[in-house]
Parts: sequence; C-alpha cells; structure tokens
Amino acid sequence: MKNCPLFSRNSIMTALRAVYADIPASIWTIEDRNTLNMPERSTSKTPVPVPTTVPIGQVNTSRRLEHTISFTNEDGSSAKPFGVHGCQIWYKIGTPAVDPSELSFMFTDTSSPHIHQFNGEHVGKNVYYWLRWENTRGETGPWSDVVMATITG
Repeated sequence: MKNCPLFSRNSIMTALRAVYADIPASIWTIEDRNTLNMPERSTSKTPVPVPTTVPIGQVNTSRRLEHTISFTNEDGSSAKPFGVHGCQIWYKIGTPAVDPSELSFMFTDTSSPHIHQFNGEHVGKNVYYWLRWENTRGETGPWSDVVMATITG
C-alpha cells in the first residue's frame, strides 16, 4: 500500500473496513485489528444506571373526559435520561395521596405524551399524578412533584 498513485492510504483503509465490517468480531486477530487500525471491542457490559433525575409532568385537560399527560426530563430536554425505558405514571382520583401505596398504576409510557380516558362518573373530580423514570432493568428513580388536574365533562 506504499506510494499508491491512485488512492491514499486512508481511503484504502476505509474501504477495507467497510468490506470487512460484516465479519464477526470474534474471528479478528490482534494483527488484523492493528493492520486495519481497528479498536479492540470491549467484551464487558456496562450496567444501566438507576435513574437519578425526575420527570416533570404536565396535564392538558382541554378535551372532555380525557387527560393528555406530557413529561420531560428535569433538565428541560424532551429526551429520556440514559438507560431509561420509560416514564411510570401513577395516579389517585379524589383526595391527594400522601403515600405511594395509595396510588394506582396507570401506565409506563416510552414516549410523551400519554392519553388517558375517564368515565363520566369522574367528571369534576381531581386526579393527582406521580411520575418516575424506569430503566431497562425495571429499576425506578425518585418520584416527581405531584401534578393535579380536574376531569372535565
């Protein structure tokens, strides 16, 4: 590959990497990797962290018997934190919940917003929402601030 008049060394190496990209990593030798200037792949897995941030919830009540629950990360971004699968949404209708044991599980949503329909019997009642992130291993982070919304009829 020295002094090739038509191609540079970098263009040849890039082409070789593309050609051999589909070869399983397990059959590459150290010499092969060094020749193609390929980094060695790590065989250990990094565990997904337990979420440490809280989702910020908002509820749109503009449609009859329906709540549109939106959530973002506490840093203001719409992206979920690293390793997070989704946002757990818990709720209680009527009086505010003091303890998580009083809540009912609604849904774990992987993208915002979540739309929930209510029965007519709940018109005029308040709903108290608690949210928290859940990672890909099912571990949960801290609870959000409570978000309250009224069921409109």
